[in-house]
Amino acid sequence: MDVASTFGHGAAVAGGVNALPLLREELLLHPAAPDPDGSPAWIVADPARHLFFRIGWLAFEILSRWHEQDAERIVQQIQQQTTLTATLQDVAEVAQFLANHQLLRSNTVQGTDRLLTLHRLQQSDWLHWLLHHYLFLRIPLWHPDDFLSRTLPGLRIFFTPWFRAGMFGLLLVALLLMLRQWDLFWSTVLDNLNGEGVLVYGLTLSVLKIAHELGHAYAAKRCGCRVPAMGVAFLVLWPMLYTDTTEAWKLSDKRQRLTIALGGVNTEALLTIVALFAWSLLPAGLGRNMAFWVSVTALSATLAINLSPFMRFDGYFVLCDWLDLPNLHERSFRYARWWLRERLFAVGLAAPEALPPPLPVFFILFALLTWLYRLVLFLGIAVLVYHFFIKVVGVLLFAVEMGWFILLPVWREVRQWRGYWPNSRRKGRLLLLLALLLAGLLLPWSTQLTAPGLLQMEQSLRLYVPEAARLEQLPQRDGPVAAGEALFVLNAPDVDFRLRQATVRLASANWQQGAWSLDPTLARRARVLQRERESALALLAGSEAAQARLQLRAPWAGRLVDRGPQLAVDQWLPAGEHLATLVNEARLSVETYVPEGEMARIALGATARFIPEVIEWPAVSLRVVRMDESALRQLEEPVMASLVGGPVAVREKDGLLVPENSLFRVILAGDRPAGWPLLRMRGTVHLTATPQSPLQHWLRTALTVLIREWQL
Repeated sequence: MDVASTFGHGAAVAGGVNALPLLREELLLHPAAPDPDGSPAWIVADPARHLFFRIGWLAFEILSRWHEQDAERIVQQIQQQTTLTATLQDVAEVAQFLANHQLLRSNTVQGTDRLLTLHRLQQSDWLHWLLHHYLFLRIPLWHPDDFLSRTLPGLRIFFTPWFRAGMFGLLLVALLLMLRQWDLFWSTVLDNLNGEGVLVYGLTLSVLKIAHELGHAYAAKRCGCRVPAMGVAFLVLWPMLYTDTTEAWKLSDKRQRLTIALGGVNTEALLTIVALFAWSLLPAGLGRNMAFWVSVTALSATLAINLSPFMRFDGYFVLCDWLDLPNLHERSFRYARWWLRERLFAVGLAAPEALPPPLPVFFILFALLTWLYRLVLFLGIAVLVYHFFIKVVGVLLFAVEMGWFILLPVWREVRQWRGYWPNSRRKGRLLLLLALLLAGLLLPWSTQLTAPGLLQMEQSLRLYVPEAARLEQLPQRDGPVAAGEALFVLNAPDVDFRLRQATVRLASANWQQGAWSLDPTLARRARVLQRERESALALLAGSEAAQARLQLRAPWAGRLVDRGPQLAVDQWLPAGEHLATLVNEARLSVETYVPEGEMARIALGATARFIPEVIEWPAVSLRVVRMDESALRQLEEPVMASLVGGPVAVREKDGLLVPENSLFRVILAGDRPAGWPLLRMRGTVHLTATPQSPLQHWLRTALTVLIREWQL
């Protein structure tokens, strides 16, 4: 509907005190879904700028009488002809709204000056421009409206109820087939958690996102909306495809808006169903791999990104349309800020809008969850940006993102609080709350620190086959052994051969050395014969040492545990085969890993408690007996690595497990409680440490990171 023809313009009342400016002629009007209270609403469309503005019943009644060009007359007509109550202030607010959003004609000097002022306010220097476009930049790449109009008729089958019913049936079949092979599907996921898998995931995600955006575009076109642009947007340099479906706001049917909002998710769901079905039926090969990646990528991207209502992605717009609450983020943020100010200061501020129960509680909880989600997300992006770029650029971009997304909004809110303090009725409560907060930050109430640990016997020796050999003797069972007792006797033909060969070579060298005086030829080769004798002696010593290693003896008295159950006499064993473990069962030892910033709080002899992962076993009391003076360069206990589910974050480099953080090894020891199993087990160590306040901890951690990253 044409706003100009509907509302009219007329001539302004020259010199009138309440004369109103003229509306722009090209504005359009569309009925909108009713407001939550049931009152009618409309959408004012600005086709020149492709912008849409939602107005309520009172604003509509004011605009419908705009041709009167007199504010007092408009108020009188509304009072007489409707059940609404209008004031001159309401008319002034509508006029200000129209002026702020450039919906008025500018055929006067004052109007031109106003537009120039707005233009100047929208301009920024190069630094602000760069900052804004680093944080968010949108680049349109394609104007697809004509293409969508031509191709939509061939795709109408995808919008029919029969097709949806068929896809639902196919989904049930695909899930049934996939669950029958769940172990294979999940193991394939785990096998692809590597660099190559991440690359393939990224490529698949790129293709799926194109299909996702086309799903939005076709859904919008089918609902009668124009799709002016598709392109790529950069959020903190992270690329994301987008489709301009702004015209969905002109639709009054909530189901149509939901269809557009869910268009991308529905497209990915369709591809997921087909891919799961194909994966279940196809033989191993390229086709099955492609089906696997499509299904996994679509599922993870939909659940983790698109359905989240805390960012302005599909999930947010679906929630807005489903609840019929447009601009949910902005409205809930305003309401939550008002609620927080009232809880803190109780100055009697009016709520930003009247909401029926239970919407106030929903708005507050939704805003708090959104703020928490965005805090975690922006912190993660900031850390990623920091590590992606060189140090100087990374620190700068990290500071920009932290300042813009986190610190600046907090600072703006705190500045607002200063104006509420003089009129606050809760000054005493606020001062008490502030005192408690400062006490919690500054008092050194933390007297313990926790770290992951691995418990084992203090003396422990794992016995392995030194080289391929035949087992000739072994203990009958696990149990106590004496110092020097033979545990395993092995025989290696190669070692026996080298020993006999060395013996023969040494005997030959000794005979030739003894015959020097009888044979001048041998005398001339005296130096050569001496070197041959030394070589034979070295070979003999090495062979005897190798043979001695084949007889595994107990270096101390202890207990033999963990003997291989399949071991038998005359069995051939490969080099490196585990035979058993010899432990000193009287003492326990725990190896724990403490962050660099916490090492100053620990001293030799400090007490500690080890809490095992297996909750059936009690805690063990220990003391610190050794502290490394340098950070770990590699993790020597694979069972503690995060790659196998352990608590220590590591990365694999050249076959070594390298810790992600600066960790120091601390060794603790203590007596073994009666009945404690002779097993190695993971757990958590609670160390007694020098008291420290949370503020000290944060500052020390920050300083440690700064020193490590900048190599100060």
